[in-house]
Amino acid sequence: MLTINDNTKKTLKDSLVLYYDALSCGDLIKLSTLMTRESYLITLEVLGFKHAFRNDEFKKLFKNIDSDENSLQKVESLISNDLAHEKRKHLINVISFESKGTDRVTVHYIEDTHPKKQYFSFSSDGWKIDYKAGRKKHY
Repeated sequence: MLTINDNTKKTLKDSLVLYYDALSCGDLIKLSTLMTRESYLITLEVLGFKHAFRNDEFKKLFKNIDSDENSLQKVESLISNDLAHEKRKHLINVISFESKGTDRVTVHYIEDTHPKKQYFSFSSDGWKIDYKAGRKKHY
């Protein structure tokens, strides 16, 4: 098991706060640097759902975000504008850190009075938000 030292805890806490700051101001470039690519694309799916449901052109672009950089940029631009207009602020209070092996950590926290978890994994790029890091690895 990974022993979570104070530097790692600070890095994870700072990343969590930056994640919410990036969401609240629509900074998807910053958001993408904090997350694994797969988790970032999942986030775009969630944030873009209402547009895909209402707009066929957006839906076509959205289907190609993983393979077409131009489609990704257009989708990011629209979602970014939506988030910037909402400007939601979140109060984040980290409660605990849970090791999930040698390269995965779960951060338990309170967001605006709601208990939450965020999963992180460690790679050559450092600690990244990784929605799948909470799952058990099968060897």
